[in-house]
Amino acid sequence: MSSFKVSVSSNFEELWRYNLVLVCEVCSAREERIEYLSEESYIAPVGANLTSPPSDYEVNRKLSLSTKEGDYLNLLVYVIPHTLPSTNDIIKTKPFPLIVKIVDEKKEVLVNQVFKVNQWSGDNIALKKVGAKE
Repeated sequence: MSSFKVSVSSNFEELWRYNLVLVCEVCSAREERIEYLSEESYIAPVGANLTSPPSDYEVNRKLSLSTKEGDYLNLLVYVIPHTLPSTNDIIKTKPFPLIVKIVDEKKEVLVNQVFKVNQWSGDNIALKKVGAKE
């Protein structure tokens, strides 16, 4: 069994246009839930159509959580746009990188993956049985 640290980050300049939500469950080898937790970075309601980031927006925005001990975890990452891109030019609105990193208590990196997120629709990322012994 191990505890886990989950982090989500991006260097995308317009990450402020998205609300981020992490939902995680830690399970035993018998597939029983040990812990269920979530973390959210909320900027604005969907449809806000902001023209710039809020004045209190942190440029180096990162979302993270730490878990209790378990045999593995299941993770959902929701990237929800509340403001559409400032241009309709598809070439200027290419997918942006979102890094999901999961480390166990021994500092072993279990996941360090870059996902490409569509600027128009956002994304739902699901990682299952991370850390499970085969």
